[in-house]
Amino acid sequence: MLEALGATLRAAREARGWTLEEVERATRIRAKYLAALEAGEIGALPSSLQARGFLRNYAQHLGLNAEQTLGQLDEALKPARRVRLPAMLPGGKKTPPSASTAASGPAGSAPTSPFAAVRRARRLFTPDILIGLVVLIVILGFFAWGGSRLATTLLNPPQVTPTAEVIGPTETLTPTLISGITATSTPPPPVVSFSDIQLTLEIQQRTFVRVIVDGALTFEGQLLPDERKDFAGKSVIEVTTGNAAGVRVILNQRDLGLMGGFAEVVTRQYLPAGMITVTPTITLTPSETPTPSETPTPTTPPTETPTLTPTRTRRP
Repeated sequence: MLEALGATLRAAREARGWTLEEVERATRIRAKYLAALEAGEIGALPSSLQARGFLRNYAQHLGLNAEQTLGQLDEALKPARRVRLPAMLPGGKKTPPSASTAASGPAGSAPTSPFAAVRRARRLFTPDILIGLVVLIVILGFFAWGGSRLATTLLNPPQVTPTAEVIGPTETLTPTLISGITATSTPPPPVVSFSDIQLTLEIQQRTFVRVIVDGALTFEGQLLPDERKDFAGKSVIEVTTGNAAGVRVILNQRDLGLMGGFAEVVTRQYLPAGMITVTPTITLTPSETPTPSETPTPTTPPTETPTLTPTRTRRP
């Protein structure tokens, strides 16, 4: 029946004047599979499912009834799907498998593709399964190696070889007393005295500074933070600042700290022996009072006041 089905397909194609290559371009089915369908060689197709799909598309392209064509295919494959049971001989004996197989003949079974086993193996051994098998083999190998090492260590413990220690006589140290040593006290270093003045001004804040060394004006102006000024004198150095909190004084290598508070005007004199704070004094200067001068006062001349003299009038 497969040959009859294939002949029907081939006749329908030739009636339309199509070649296998033209049908391949139209249906996207390879020409060798189309030729296998027309020859009735269903086993040459990759699988039975693909054979049904190719047959449906081919029949529809040829204008045939796809369902009827698939029904013919199922009818042709029914003998191959039957379960072959061994025939019973007249005495209750079963026929040998070789006899039943020979009786069935090649016509009773569908031809199988030689690559079917390879395809089934490919579907069974997927890349994920292969990777899982490799990982499992590595883990088992690691545990086997670790177990063998542990068993070797437990069964063959390392042997400790005792070493004899030679104990000999020990030397005892005897303290030796040294006589004739007299303890003397070391005097403290003398206090350094300066005969001149070494003065350093370290500026902490912006301020005005005026420095007079031995009566001569040495510096006068504005100083900024992080600036440093060094002065040297013989008798006295006078420093005046408009912001005492911005000037740190170091006199003869001694830090005297800041000169005063913020925005405080301070004048100090520095001697070889120490520091003197100069207190400003107010000197009263008498002012001359001008002598008042005499200013002549103008006199108003006397004015004559007329005197009215009454006169008597005689009546006739």
